[in-house]
Amino acid sequence: MGFGLLFFASFLTYFGALSPVGTFTYVIGAAMMLLALYKLVGVNKFFTVPAVGSFVLLIVSLAIVAMFVFNHDSGAVYNGLILVQNYLAPVLLISILVSVYIVAKEVELRKIQGWCIVDGLFVCVYIVCDILSIFIVGEVATSRFGLVGIITQVLFSAFTLVILFNCYARICYEDDRRMEKQTSGVAAFDVLNKAFDKVANKNKKNKGGK
Repeated sequence: MGFGLLFFASFLTYFGALSPVGTFTYVIGAAMMLLALYKLVGVNKFFTVPAVGSFVLLIVSLAIVAMFVFNHDSGAVYNGLILVQNYLAPVLLISILVSVYIVAKEVELRKIQGWCIVDGLFVCVYIVCDILSIFIVGEVATSRFGLVGIITQVLFSAFTLVILFNCYARICYEDDRRMEKQTSGVAAFDVLNKAFDKVANKNKKNKGGK
């Protein structure tokens, strides 16, 4: 249903942003996210909103990479695109969490609903702290807001993966619509796919035994 692909996409997009190669992982992550969300539109139409957002993020990220490769990574245009990317990504995540919340509500998975709310709060705190770290005058205040921003960025990135893992393992099987799993050819992805399958199968057996 797309949750597994969205898991990988979110890892590349949000944890990738914390790495030195975040400029490039944004492109791959946004492309995978667009594909995953396109599949999830069939589950709930509200996924159309983050799908459009991921498309915009992909275009912006491609423009940034192109400017970086051709040594145009300076000036107002480049800095403006970076700013758009930095704030579009967390706003996109909020729209994804809202979509997941709606789907979890439909299948009565209240724990995932609660996680979505908590994760959304982490994202909001990150955005506020990041903005304050830019506009608040004073080195101490700036560094403190910056530190809180980094911590919440790590938290919402990790929590998002937990939510999507559980969505893959549980929501995919609410309608008993198991998709055929194929090896990706990438060892790390295949290991995670096997882990997803084990959790999903366990949930399915537990539900069947009730």
